[in-house]
Amino acid sequence: MRIGIVAGETSGDLLGAGLMRELKSFNSDIIFEGIFGPKMEKIAGDKGWASAEELSVMGILEPLKILPKLIYLRNTLVRRWSENPPDVFIGIDAPEFNLTLEKKLHKRGVKTVHYVSPSIWAWRKNRIKKIQKSVDKVLCLLPFEANLYHAHNIPAVFVGHPLAKKLPYDIKKSAARENLEISSETVIAMLPGSRSSEIEKLGPVFARVAKLVITQDKKISFVSPMVSQSAYDQFEDILESNHIRNAFRIIKGNSYEAMIASDLVLLASGTAALESSLLLRPTIAAYKLSSLSYFILNKLVSTPFFTLPNILLGKEVIPEFIQNNASDTKIFKSICRYLYDINHQQNMVNNFVKLKSLLDADTDKLAASEVLKLL
Repeated sequence: MRIGIVAGETSGDLLGAGLMRELKSFNSDIIFEGIFGPKMEKIAGDKGWASAEELSVMGILEPLKILPKLIYLRNTLVRRWSENPPDVFIGIDAPEFNLTLEKKLHKRGVKTVHYVSPSIWAWRKNRIKKIQKSVDKVLCLLPFEANLYHAHNIPAVFVGHPLAKKLPYDIKKSAARENLEISSETVIAMLPGSRSSEIEKLGPVFARVAKLVITQDKKISFVSPMVSQSAYDQFEDILESNHIRNAFRIIKGNSYEAMIASDLVLLASGTAALESSLLLRPTIAAYKLSSLSYFILNKLVSTPFFTLPNILLGKEVIPEFIQNNASDTKIFKSICRYLYDINHQQNMVNNFVKLKSLLDADTDKLAASEVLKLL
């Protein structure tokens, strides 16, 4: 049995690895081929045809810079799988890349699954017509998404969010700090993003925030888990240019442990916001895009919030700072509010406990079961 699979970004790698592991437990002879992240590579026993990092791009206009490369890559996949079709194709996230790929393969008789619904409930709702022509099934991570597809006669299943099951309730801050060799009494985790463009825009802001925090309390230290060596180097250069490097413990990977070790998390909105929430950590989110991308996105997006926990809970639990509002002084004031006020902290954590119950399910097994139903 051969399964084609394409994952985008770090979050897609996590989902893909869990799905592949469950499929392997059903049939150890399954062969996976396509675009993998590092976790998926270990299970596949192969590096794949390209890296998931190549599909990691943000914004509206930013993808245009690498569009020729993405088109070439997608056409290559279509050609290879048209000549030798897999038993099923699974596109994980990366909708701009995967939906077109799925549509082309679907036309050629390949069964297709899209794993992680595009945010059609937030913007570009007309994409549901393309999805209808492209997939045999959608696997949804959010509880309300499946009904949106059912209304358009598209098979869809809510499989839960894997992070709700994976991340621990029993949080041992002291053990995490010992493992990371952090001795400070108060620790703030800063995660400026996994993409180079995110770090470029948010890194300097976070560095200035750290300087303001240190000015108020020199005993506070920071930990920043970076997804790769290039991200590590990029953020370290920013910290050094802002003369704040010595206050930081920068590590590669171990983002969960860094969050657990912290008293508060400042991060670039994205999957990390959900991770921090499910780890029950007081969280503040910021985000910056290019001016033109933000202008276009602001016209298209119909949700009042940009962090997923706030969207799911229907209110602003995590303070959000986007674009020009993402200033060092505003973020610093919010940090002070949540770092030193126990009532604010506890209210936030109580909401995160509710969030976990909304998303909890055996995601990897459910997703694998739905894929196997197509074979």
